[in-house]
Amino acid sequence: MHKSLFGVVIKKTRLDLGLTQEMLASLSGLERTFISMLERGVKQPSLKTVSSIAHALQLKSYELLHMVEQQIHADNPQNQLSTDLEVEQRRLDALESEREKSRIGEIVNTIPVIFFARTPMPEYAMTFVSKNISQLLGYDKDKFMAHSGFWHAHIHQDDLPKVMERLQNISASDLLRHEYRFLTASGAWLLVREELKLVVNESGLAKEVIGSIVGVSRYVGE
Repeated sequence: MHKSLFGVVIKKTRLDLGLTQEMLASLSGLERTFISMLERGVKQPSLKTVSSIAHALQLKSYELLHMVEQQIHADNPQNQLSTDLEVEQRRLDALESEREKSRIGEIVNTIPVIFFARTPMPEYAMTFVSKNISQLLGYDKDKFMAHSGFWHAHIHQDDLPKVMERLQNISASDLLRHEYRFLTASGAWLLVREELKLVVNESGLAKEVIGSIVGVSRYVGE
């Protein structure tokens, strides 16, 4: 059996059915890492493996083998077959990567936690913020990104000095956690918890600050 073509066939069929590698592994009783190696052509499937995967893909074993055979005996020169295989593999990889990114984006923008990235101090300019900022704080993402001083301007004046001091002293070896009051779009003060991490480049220089913000679930007075 042509193991690379077998990998392409099961990956294409899996994606057509909307299955992830984890889901196929669960349905077939195989390890996800083994599924990954099969799809990449690293592992040669046994007849038992073919049977398990065929059942998980809602096929008979002979149907799955016939699909592989069709790929092998397609009316293409050998060089063209190899090229088509590589192109199809790249297409499938790109499709799966896009689906994973879409799923991650869906999760990030749905849960009540704001994720963000900023340039290092002293600029500390926002370069990314998740869409659910409006869900927690009531502000539009685009408006928030357009004004570099927007965040600091809405931190309670009694909390701002301590927040700025901690940001100035953040290091790559530490995870900074602190709480402060933030003025929401409704005019109420929300106590938020922020966690930040300084990311450095290969030379050890500050690259960016990434973090998350979550409401502590209670509004506080001024």
